[in-house]
Amino acid sequence: MNNLPFAERRRQQLLGEELYVKTRNNQFALIAVGLENKKVAYSTQENASVHHFLYLERLWLWMLDYTAGMSIDTLAPRIADIVDKFEEWNAVDQLYQQDAALEFPEFGPYEYEGAPEFYVLSDYQDTLQLLSIAILLRDQRSVLRIIHVLRSHRGRDGLFEQLIDGYMEDGQALDACIITRPYDTLLQVFYEEDEEATLSLLQKYLKQWYPAMKHHPRWYNAHLNISEEGYGAYYGYWAFEAGATVFMLDLDDSQTEHLVYPRDLVDYARKLREANRYTSKVAWPQPS
Repeated sequence: MNNLPFAERRRQQLLGEELYVKTRNNQFALIAVGLENKKVAYSTQENASVHHFLYLERLWLWMLDYTAGMSIDTLAPRIADIVDKFEEWNAVDQLYQQDAALEFPEFGPYEYEGAPEFYVLSDYQDTLQLLSIAILLRDQRSVLRIIHVLRSHRGRDGLFEQLIDGYMEDGQALDACIITRPYDTLLQVFYEEDEEATLSLLQKYLKQWYPAMKHHPRWYNAHLNISEEGYGAYYGYWAFEAGATVFMLDLDDSQTEHLVYPRDLVDYARKLREANRYTSKVAWPQPS
């Protein structure tokens, strides 16, 4: 696939080759700045912010390369490093939470709370994307590491519980998402028994997804906001959680058409499953 001309291998037509190259170079420049900022962070709050930034820039770089048509075999091993950065962000965020608990004792003692805040759209969507990509890559080790970071979020969100259900022994069936639109629509897919209705809900979710992202602070409409230097914050618009849902429920997506649906990543996951292969695997039981 990578031997094809860029216009033929890209996975979304909104991404031109010049925009891709300049945005990719800018991503590396941003990461370099973040690494320098990490050295001089003067508080646990600032340190947590820098680590959050570094994790997201690497995740978005992965998405940019996926959108540009890079082979999934090449992309798959990179997720483990992104999960490393996700864990590092969480670790330094715990230090910030501990400092905050000492500074404001009226709010109670420190208790573990995973860094992503599910009531914030950007945190929720970014986390679902990371988790769903790891599921579709059959990267069991990465999925379990993500779940471990998010252990404090258990029993709160219906879609999160459904996505991790196959990896946990204590699945919890919840009928609502913390952010209802558009996620409650996708959650219904897990409970609908009629196949035609299920696929209709999936298509409805795909149509709802992008309009519902208008409050995402970084990349919404980024393909329309290109800098004078020729780069932007457009990395591709992908509802990876819809792909993970289709894969987990083994739905027939042959008639599912939408810009944000990651079809070839779903196909990749199916091929791995048919061959009984994982990109990483761990022995059960999962770590506590």
